[in-house]
Formats: sequence, C-alpha cells, structure tokens
Amino acid sequence: MHRPFLGVIVLAAAVLNGCASLTCAPITIVVASKDERPQLRSEPRVLRTDELGRLKEERRDSIVSEYWIADREGHWYRVPGAQWRSVEPGQSVQVCR
Repeated sequence: MHRPFLGVIVLAAAVLNGCASLTCAPITIVVASKDERPQLRSEPRVLRTDELGRLKEERRDSIVSEYWIADREGHWYRVPGAQWRSVEPGQSVQVCR
C-alpha cells in the first residue's frame, strides 16, 4: 500500500523538477553586441477543397524577427523586441538564463 504512494511522490518530484528548468533565472549582463534574426514563418489559414475534391491547406507566409543580445563572454540571450531596442552595447541589462 505504501508503494503506489511512493511512486506518486517520485513522479510529482520529477515533474516539478522538469518545470523548474522552464522558469526564468534572472542575471545581469553587459551587452557586447545585438542581433536581429528575421525568419520566414508559414502559418496555416484555412482548409479548402480543390476542383478534384482534394483537401488543400492555404498558408500565409510572414517574416518574424527574433531579437538576441550577447554578453562579453559570447553567450547569446533571446530578449523581447522592446528590451532589444532600448539597450545599447556597453549597457547592463537583466536577462533570463
């Protein structure tokens, strides 16, 4: 009877430990460089049938930018666009590790 309870505790600990890695550990870095990385993303819009009755997916392509800053050691951190625009090289900024 104690064995299933122990299994639940071990499973809960494993799940909580896995979620801990998804949280933000804020650190302060000095910005060495900035980079904007545009990417082409294709998003599904609607499903239609063609003249032969086949189902076709209609997609929309858009360019989405990711914003990155690097510290003096060369580690890159992805940051929101507003934070990227407000900081310049040489300034200190808080980022999630």
